[in-house]
Amino acid sequence: MRIHPVNFLIALLISALLTFGLVSLDANLLKGATGIGSFIFSGTTLALALGVTFENARAAVNLKVLSLLFFVLGLGVHLLFAFLWSSLVGYVICSGIAYLVYLLLAQSLYGARQ
Repeated sequence: MRIHPVNFLIALLISALLTFGLVSLDANLLKGATGIGSFIFSGTTLALALGVTFENARAAVNLKVLSLLFFVLGLGVHLLFAFLWSSLVGYVICSGIAYLVYLLLAQSLYGARQ
C-alpha cells in the first residue's frame, strides 16, 4: 500500500468541503455530530478510494469500488439526518454501523489472498 500525497490531500479537502456544506445546511441539533461524522466517514472512504494505491491490482479495484459505494451511502445517510431526522442516538447508531461495516469489509478485502 502506497499513499499518493496529492490525491490523499485532495480527498481530505473534498471531504472537508462536503462537511462544511452539511454543517451549513443542517438546521437541527445534530450540527456538530453531523459535521464530525461526515468528515470522518467521507474522509476515510475518499482517501482510500482516491489517495492510496495497492500492490495487488484485484484488491485495489475491489477496495476502490467498495470505498466509493460507501462514500455514496454515507453521503445519503448524512443528508437524511441533516434534513429529516433530529435524533442524535439514531444518527450515531446508523452512521456508526455503516462505518464499522465499511471498515470490516475493507480490512477483509485488503487481507484476502487473491
